[in-house]
Amino acid sequence: MGELGTLPLIIGGVVALAILALVVTLKNFIVLVRPNMVAVITGRSGGDEAAKNYRFVSGGRTFRIPVIQDVSYLPLTTMSIPVDVKDAPSKGYIPLHVRAIANVKIASTPSEALHAAAERLLGMRMEEMSRLAEETLTANLRGVLSRMTPEEANYDREAFEREIASEAKMELLKLGFALDNFKIQQISDNAGYLDAVGKVKTAEVVKNAAVAQAQQLSETQQREAEARRAAEVARAQASLAIAEAQNLLRVRQAELNREAETAERTAAVMAQKAEVVAQQSMEVERIELQRKRLQADIVEPAEAQRKQAEQLAAAEAAPIRESGRAQAEVLELLFAQIAKGGPDGMRVFMAEKLREMLPVVMETAKDIEVERLVIVDNGEGGGVASAASQRANAAYAMLESLATRFGLNIDTVIQGALKSGAGKEGTAASAAPERP
Repeated sequence: MGELGTLPLIIGGVVALAILALVVTLKNFIVLVRPNMVAVITGRSGGDEAAKNYRFVSGGRTFRIPVIQDVSYLPLTTMSIPVDVKDAPSKGYIPLHVRAIANVKIASTPSEALHAAAERLLGMRMEEMSRLAEETLTANLRGVLSRMTPEEANYDREAFEREIASEAKMELLKLGFALDNFKIQQISDNAGYLDAVGKVKTAEVVKNAAVAQAQQLSETQQREAEARRAAEVARAQASLAIAEAQNLLRVRQAELNREAETAERTAAVMAQKAEVVAQQSMEVERIELQRKRLQADIVEPAEAQRKQAEQLAAAEAAPIRESGRAQAEVLELLFAQIAKGGPDGMRVFMAEKLREMLPVVMETAKDIEVERLVIVDNGEGGGVASAASQRANAAYAMLESLATRFGLNIDTVIQGALKSGAGKEGTAASAAPERP
């Protein structure tokens, strides 16, 4: 009875163990994949993708062979990636600061993108995948921004976002990412360029509003002016008849007054004309009297003084003119006598003059001063005598140089000078130049 009581327990335990073993076995053979995950089963062989040796399963279940095949997962959840680009140069070299947000996830389609994700992202943490996507988006944002002006990027953000999304989408697909959306949050610059442009736009809008308001006010004022003008015209037309009558009366009164004033003015003009004629006659006589007074007091005495000065100048110039004429005649006679002497006439004349120049040259040599003189003597006193004769030698050398310029012999000239008591013919003969 005891053995029969324990048998059901043993059977139940065996069944439970069998069920547990079956569950464990099934768990190792069956792979369950959530909808936001992609299972990558590695170790597959055969089929169209045998070359890649793996397959994908998304949102369902599949079987695998334990030990032979391994299971890895790629998350399909969206990653919110902030993109913050500072000092990015735009078109026109204006650096901009752009803040944006992008939603990126691992691409499940097309198959090429999923294969790229498996090859590049499998095994990465979410932080690493987010950083990789952020760097790609930052590079694409800088590239697109360099082709757009600050105004285009700031005021047409939808076009800016479309341009970035279009360019970044292809780059992200190569890495296995899919770009869900991309939104610009803020665009600014450190130089205040966008603020200045915004102020200009605001000022333009304000100006246009002011212009529109002024135009509307002008139109209102024009309509009011039209109404006032119509009222004024009506009043003017009403009082026109009275004004015409008053004008006729004033015209007649003016005609009568003008006739009376004309008569009075004609009489006054005739009286003034007679007075002016009399004054003109008196002025002519006064001018003639003044002219005669000036002629007698100033012009005639000045004319007499001029003639007297001319006579005095002629008297003073006469001796000078006569002296010059005499000197010219003497020079002409001298040049005639020199010409008669033939080729030696000028030499004879200069020989005469050298005798007169000899004392002058000697006097010039006498005035030569020597600040310091050093005499070197051999003991016989010859040095002192040589130094004492230097002045005479200098004068002789100066005279000899002058005579040589005129082709004369200085010794012959000096001898002739010593014979100053002889006649001119003897002097001329002794001073004749020697033939070379």
